[in-house]
Amino acid sequence: MSTICRNALVGFAVGFATPANAHEYLTSVTSQIYQAQGTKKEIAQRANICIAQHLAGGTVDAQLIISQDLDNGIIVARNATTHGSFPVFKIRSRFTFEAREGRFRIDQTALERFNDTAGGGWGPIGKWWGSQWKSAEAAFTNSATAVAICVMKGPTKTDDW
Repeated sequence: MSTICRNALVGFAVGFATPANAHEYLTSVTSQIYQAQGTKKEIAQRANICIAQHLAGGTVDAQLIISQDLDNGIIVARNATTHGSFPVFKIRSRFTFEAREGRFRIDQTALERFNDTAGGGWGPIGKWWGSQWKSAEAAFTNSATAVAICVMKGPTKTDDW
């Protein structure tokens, strides 16, 4: 397939597959329940550092941690990343870390995608052919997995300073 045909096809899928045409949306991505040593406060304290080490707020002025209640094991943060190969989309979510005694999970909601190819700005992620929603879901899952691994192993420390 020529580059021009491929560009036209992607432009059609991105530009004309509007939220009004979507029958279903990717609205949340919830991790498995992970086992971890410690109380909910100890787990949340590790997560606080891991979130800072592995997530990005999305913009220069965006505060990464929106809210935290370490005593109750809850941290709400922003998560921003990219997905796709052509076109590349910016995506973001509300990243909620919830710890209990010896376990935790991560729930991402308020999922949005941005692509200026169609001039649409930020919007929902529709589940239709050509929308690359599975790639977006994988990117959200990967960011949660990075934080989860960090929480279970402990935050990265630099010994050589």
